[in-house]
Amino acid sequence: MASESTIPGRDTMDFDLIKAALESSDGKKSRTPRTLEGGKGTLSVDQALALMPRRKLTRDDFLTPALKQLKEKADLEASLPPKRVRPVKIKDLLDTLKAAWDFMDDIKPETVNQVVIQWPQEFSETKLEDLSPMNIVDLRVRKPHIGKYLLCRTMTPAIYDGGIGFLLSVEDTEGDIAYLKLLNFVLLLEANQDEWDWNLPISSILVIREPFYYKNADVKSMPYIMVESPSDVIYVHTEDPVMKDVSWARKAKKVIQPRPTTDEGWKAEGLEEFKGARWFSAAMCFTACIIRGFEVEVCRLNRAEVYLRLGWNNSALHDVQVALGSGTLSDDLKRKAINRKIKALYALGRYQEVSQIASSESFEDDQVMADWVTKAGKRIEEQSTGNYDWLKLYKGAEKESFSPDIADYTGPVEVKSDSNGLRGTYVTRDVKAGELLMFHKPSVLLSPSDKPKTNIPSSIFRMIDVPALRTTEDKNTYRLFCKAVQRVWDDKHMYDTLRALYGGETVEAPDPFPPPFTTDSPLERPDIDVEYLQGVIAFNSFDLDDGGKALYAMPSLLNHSCMPSTHAEFIGDAYVVRANRDMKKGEEITIAYIDKGVSFDEKRFRLMSTWRFNCECGVCQADDEDGYDAREARRALSKKMDDIREQSKVVSDAMSFRRLAAEAKAICENMKRTYHEEHGKKAGGLKYELVKPLRSYATVLRLLGAVTKDKACTKRTIEVMMQHLTVSGFKITDMSLTGALPEGELPLPVDTSQVPQSFTFNVAAALEIAQHFRELGDDKRTKRWLDVAVWMESVYSGGGLPVFKLREAEALERVDLSDLL
Repeated sequence: MASESTIPGRDTMDFDLIKAALESSDGKKSRTPRTLEGGKGTLSVDQALALMPRRKLTRDDFLTPALKQLKEKADLEASLPPKRVRPVKIKDLLDTLKAAWDFMDDIKPETVNQVVIQWPQEFSETKLEDLSPMNIVDLRVRKPHIGKYLLCRTMTPAIYDGGIGFLLSVEDTEGDIAYLKLLNFVLLLEANQDEWDWNLPISSILVIREPFYYKNADVKSMPYIMVESPSDVIYVHTEDPVMKDVSWARKAKKVIQPRPTTDEGWKAEGLEEFKGARWFSAAMCFTACIIRGFEVEVCRLNRAEVYLRLGWNNSALHDVQVALGSGTLSDDLKRKAINRKIKALYALGRYQEVSQIASSESFEDDQVMADWVTKAGKRIEEQSTGNYDWLKLYKGAEKESFSPDIADYTGPVEVKSDSNGLRGTYVTRDVKAGELLMFHKPSVLLSPSDKPKTNIPSSIFRMIDVPALRTTEDKNTYRLFCKAVQRVWDDKHMYDTLRALYGGETVEAPDPFPPPFTTDSPLERPDIDVEYLQGVIAFNSFDLDDGGKALYAMPSLLNHSCMPSTHAEFIGDAYVVRANRDMKKGEEITIAYIDKGVSFDEKRFRLMSTWRFNCECGVCQADDEDGYDAREARRALSKKMDDIREQSKVVSDAMSFRRLAAEAKAICENMKRTYHEEHGKKAGGLKYELVKPLRSYATVLRLLGAVTKDKACTKRTIEVMMQHLTVSGFKITDMSLTGALPEGELPLPVDTSQVPQSFTFNVAAALEIAQHFRELGDDKRTKRWLDVAVWMESVYSGGGLPVFKLREAEALERVDLSDLL
């Protein structure tokens, strides 16, 4: 552990270091304190919590000295008037680019690539035809060049900066030069040098809409044009109308990558790029063929297939429809076109259209089309009824990176604002515990199989967003943002959908949800607000169990509570939400953003540091009212119970187990005293930090009973297990351990209007209670508690596979009830 000298004081604490220490624990306690080591010192989770202020945190608490300095600098720069700067010298620019090239060529894995966003990220919303041309000499730093566009040509290869951009030198038609930083050009950020050279060769002609010019803090003589939204840079062909009457002062340089010189060469190159899974490059080759008028419809269908691989389903559909509308396709090409049209429509969730096309008379007795009809029919049923093959889905989820083929289902829910103007999601009718409310595939997905192709060694990525006061070293969050940009580039309706999600308090308010459905042509690209999209990803994305990351549209509208009204889980990369209690019409649907079982102080830090709010649910209010000293005592007692649990794994004699049982009992009783008298009423009986200690106490009692064969231990184990379920939010209506039960069919000994907040532990707990009643020879109570486990599992899984999941719980707890299953 760290010495006191390495720990920052309460007034100068490093919140980034504290956050990293807390996140390293993942809400789990360990016998050996987890620590974070680095140049700034070593901080354990306990020390991190002890250093936090004994008050509710605010956004200002996360304004670290480094962020504050950056913010002051940015504010000062923004307050200055626009200014003309000296022209960039070609030698200085080439030297700067060479230094960047050398740096990236020699980069080491431990290198920190730090991206600092100092000002709000700009983007243009004006169509090119409504802009007028300007030249580099007209540029002013600190000035948005509204109503203008810059036509320029690249002079050097694109150099990836290792973060989020490419560095280039460009010239305008007058021969003046400028330094260009092309950020968020997402289709190439994870490509390799060959693809960069192919897609951004020397002499590429670009149009930059409403450019921004910035001073360079590092090199005073090197101001730069920064393009932050990919929708603001437009590739231009020599035949484009914007090139009419344009001539260049300098002769164009040769491209670094040889380009095809014939129509056949472009097509062959496109096929070669396709074979190499270089989709964007392949699309550009086939686009060149189309522009040149060579085998237009064939190349259009080839491009449609490329677009399907890119996930640009709208663009693929558009290409196919144009090709089919040409009336020039052979029967074989027409068949290919219809297949690609069906694939695009299916990916877009337009299952009725898939069914209509595939079931037409012209495809009678066609097995491929019959299969499409069957698949589309299943999706239509899922979409309208919420009926899924749950057994197949859960078995599929055993596979790594499982992505189920399902239709999204949205049940009786609506998005609306409450009386305070806060947006939430509510049920539109009464629902029962276990009812399916949502089952959605990702709107944007980063799969673990999506590996960058860049040949630059992986380095430490740090992104500091000064306007949002946010710092992250999670490269996958940025990579998911790149996936979102790719998705919305093709699908304007998806852009409208994401624009209706929360993007943070530093951007404008979200649009109404759901947005009106549109089927705009994919050629009408949206003007992408990258700052808003980055906020959407930062505040709403989920980490998947397989290491991937995903964004779900409607589930992002669910607010947080430590007393959530739903149970949410992943089945592969699909997200399922079920009511975990009976709900009345108009009640809010909530989920837990973080592990509910961690301490109040840890939760408040995580919620404020990531989502910028304090939870005001009943549990948090009650924990807050318990007071800091009580919570610290609770945490210390939890650590002692961790030690007892570890000791119980290595002892085997009755005397040791009796000692451990006595200590565990005392710890649980002392922990109960840390909760004030009204805590249970306000928190609905939930005492999250007592759940694991009671569980550990019951385990020690079970082991003691096994060694001594003392049935009194078995009864006491059942009592403690029932307490464990009670503090998990379960209402037990019959806690009797002995005595005669009424004849006939009995109701379950629990309140079935709600289930506990945890699945695995509580199903296993019910199974273990059943096992202990069997040891006592009480068959009726054994069966009743086995039925509780079956019911609980059925509620969590939609009634699809109780035995399947119960066997998992059996293995977990070494419970043998197979003859009763």
